[in-house]
Amino acid sequence: GGAESGRTPSKGVLLDVGAGEGEVTTQLARGGSFASVVATEASPPMCRALRAKGFDLVVESTTIEDVSALAREANVRHLRPDGTFECVALLNVLDRCDAPFTLLTRLRSLLAPGGTLVLAVVIPFRPFVEDGKTHRPPRERLPLPMDGSWEDGANRLWRKVLKPAGFTCKRLARTPYVCEGDQRNAAYVLDDAVFVLSAASGAESGAESVEDGAGV
Repeated sequence: GGAESGRTPSKGVLLDVGAGEGEVTTQLARGGSFASVVATEASPPMCRALRAKGFDLVVESTTIEDVSALAREANVRHLRPDGTFECVALLNVLDRCDAPFTLLTRLRSLLAPGGTLVLAVVIPFRPFVEDGKTHRPPRERLPLPMDGSWEDGANRLWRKVLKPAGFTCKRLARTPYVCEGDQRNAAYVLDDAVFVLSAASGAESGAESVEDGAGV
């Protein structure tokens, strides 16, 4: 997208993993003035919706293994030669994937130097994987409580998962997340923890808790 008046010129590439229909992807791309957008999504109907929005590359896949190679093949504008991204978004996906810790470490390796991971996770963390029409527990279990306060859940997510995965926490926000309902309710309003993370250098140990300067 082009630069707006008073904004910095378009720069870098945004990768949105599990982008859904792309409404939030569009807002992220505009807000960050990214030159190009790559989106991944497992659902074929949602991939069609993403392509209709005109993103630079839509990858229909349940993994991110080939996303760098596919972006290079597609000649995505402003993509770095090493295939890393200035910003990666993982929004309300971590609790629905089979190997969440592995995914986080792989996303860290996809961040360009100085790059940002925007991570949104519903707290309390209650993961399951959709397997056809059934739900099952993920292969990788994160050491997080399925009940308790938002503050405790966010703190544990930072200390027990994100910091060990090699991230530094820049910001943390609590935001409402409206998800589709069931027979009893048309929709549910849940509490998201939105982390703004960067890859920690070897010298960085990060904050021990989200109260130690990581909160907004």
